[in-house]
Amino acid sequence: MPMVRKYNKENMIRNFLIVGTQRTGSSALGEAIGVHPEIICGWEWTQHAPWSRKIAIAERALNGDFSLLGQNDREHMAAVFGENKTWLGFRRLFRSSDKWLLHPRFSPALWLDRLETHLNWLASRPDIHIIHIVRNDNLEWLKSKFLSHASQVYWGKGYPEGLKVTIPVREAIGRLRSKDWVDARLSSLAKSNPYLRINYEDFLEDNRKVTASALHFLHCSADSLPIRETQLKPQSKGSAVDYIMNHEELIGTLRELQLIAPVAINQSHPDPRSI
Repeated sequence: MPMVRKYNKENMIRNFLIVGTQRTGSSALGEAIGVHPEIICGWEWTQHAPWSRKIAIAERALNGDFSLLGQNDREHMAAVFGENKTWLGFRRLFRSSDKWLLHPRFSPALWLDRLETHLNWLASRPDIHIIHIVRNDNLEWLKSKFLSHASQVYWGKGYPEGLKVTIPVREAIGRLRSKDWVDARLSSLAKSNPYLRINYEDFLEDNRKVTASALHFLHCSADSLPIRETQLKPQSKGSAVDYIMNHEELIGTLRELQLIAPVAINQSHPDPRSI
C-alpha cells in the first residue's frame, strides 16, 4: 500500500527545500540536517519524475502523501517518519549542462528540470523555507563532476585509485556558466521565501557549525543534534591537479574568463559525496 500521511490543523508539518546544482554537497547537508529528531529530509524525490508532474508530486509529498514517489523514496519515508516531526523537506537539484545556445537560460536540460516553473511555484509558497547550497570553488566542482561521470560513482565510496580525467575546456566553460546562472536564479528566492545560503566550503570546513546555522534557520535547537559522524565521506583525497590531466590548460583559460576564483588555484578541498 502506498504511504499516505494526512495532517490536521494541530499536526501541521512545515516545509523546506535544499536547492542548488548537482555535485555541491547537498547529500551530506541533507543527512546532517535530517539527523535532528524534529526534521525529515527526503532525497531527490522528483529527479526522475516526468517534467510535467514534478511540481504536483512535490506538492503532494510535502503534504504527507508519498504515494507518487518512487519505491525507494517511499520506503525511506516510511522508515524516518514519526509523530514528533515538525519539518519535512527534500532536495531539488538542477543540472548544469553545457548544451545551450546564446545563454544558459535556453538549456534543454533546465527546461526539462523546470527551473523557472519551480521558481514561480516556490515564490507562490512563501511558507516553504529555502536552503541554497552553493559550491564556490569551480575547479573542484568540475573535478567532482567529471570524476563521478567517468567512474559512475556518485556517492557511497571513493573513486577508483589512479583515476584521472581530461576535461574539455569548451564543455567546462559551458557548464560553469550554466552553474552560475542556476545559482543566480535560485538566489532570487530570497525575495519571496525565507532563504538561507550555505557555502559548500564552509560546510566542509566545519559541518557542525554550518548545520547548527541551518537548524537555527528552521527554528530547531542544535542542542538536540546527536554527536556522531555522518555516513557520507569524501570521495577524493587529492586536489584538482592530482586528477585533471589538462590541469594547467584548463586553469589558464578559466582564469582568463574569470570563471575560477583564486581559492580554486591555491587551495584544495576533499569532495564529500553528493548527487
